[in-house]
This record gives sequence, C-alpha cells and structure tokens, in this order.
Amino acid sequence: MTPLLVAAGALVAIGAAVGTGARDARIASLGLAVMLAAAPFVANPLPGPLPLAFGVVAGILAGFLVFVAARRVPNHAGPPLGLPATLGAAAAGFAVGISATAVALPRLGPDAALAAGLAACAVAVGPIAVTRDIFRLGSALIVLVGGAILVLTALAGTPEPLTGIAAGVVLVALAGAVAAVTGGAVAATGGTAVPDGLPGRRAAATRAGGDR
Repeated sequence: MTPLLVAAGALVAIGAAVGTGARDARIASLGLAVMLAAAPFVANPLPGPLPLAFGVVAGILAGFLVFVAARRVPNHAGPPLGLPATLGAAAAGFAVGISATAVALPRLGPDAALAAGLAACAVAVGPIAVTRDIFRLGSALIVLVGGAILVLTALAGTPEPLTGIAAGVVLVALAGAVAAVTGGAVAATGGTAVPDGLPGRRAAATRAGGDR
C-alpha cells in the first residue's frame, strides 16, 4: 500500500466527515466534492486516463450541484451530528479498514479503499437514520453510495472503465436530485426540514377525529 493510496483514502474519509458534519451547508458541499474527486485515486492499479478523468470531473460536478443547493439552505439547518462526531466516526472506520490485513478477507483491491469506504459509510449511517432535513439526508446518501463504491473496489479490484463511468453518472444524478428536491423544499416551505404537520397528515388526523 503506497503513501498515495493512504493519502487519497484519508482525504476521502475527511471529505465524507465534513460533508455530513459541517454546520455550514456550503462547507459540507465542498467536503463532498473533495471526497468524490479523490475517490477514483483510491485504487490499485489506477483506472485508465479516461475513466480516472471522468471520475474526478463527475465528483467535482456532483459537489457543485450540491453546493448550488447549499446556498439556499437556511443557516439554522445544522447537521444531526456535529463535525467532531463525524470526524471520530470516520477515523474509526478508516482504522478498521486499514487493520483489515489481519483478517483473511478475500479481496482484490487495496486496504486504503476498504478503509475509505468504511469511513464514508460510518459517517453516513447516523444522519440517514435520524435526520429530518432533506439536504442533510441527500448529502448522507451521496456519501453512502460513494462509500459503497469504494468498498466494492476494495473487494473486487479496480472497476472496469464502463463500471467506473456508470458510477460517476449515478453520483451526478443523485446530486442533481438532491439539488432539485432541496430547491423545491425551500421554495415550498422556506426551509429544508420535513415539517411535523404535513397536509396529508393533518387531513388523516381530521378524518380520524370525524370517525370518532
């Protein structure tokens, strides 16, 4: 495992932690961009020039789409977990992946990819489980998908060119969906949090009261 692999994996882990734990949504989107742009380099051997360039560009584009959405997120819409907590979770996941050499797991990719993937998945699970904020949920889903791709790279080896390009397309599409849904939520409700009293719920409650 080369220093470049470890550095790229650590960059992915830090970007994932910032993307899910930074209070400022714009800083979180920059963390996502760093994570996604660095992820293609966590492979041994590296992908070919075209898939590698496509992966980097796709990561930057996905981060930009999320940044566009982040500019509309209210300042009070913070993450469910703070940055210290996500950094701690990322460090724990990364350490588990790096120490996986002690486990006889059949894999074709580098330990750094497993470490970065586990770190990303570790920081994404919490927000997905507890958040009621659309932007934070979307960001965590992007991190989770990116982490799953890295775990697959660790187990199966460097993706085939078409597989790597397809993964980049999926991440950009997911980021576009996050941007669209976040923008729609802000336009409709003025924020990104899912309100407790949705019209459908209020109508159901009214009907239930009438039945009584």
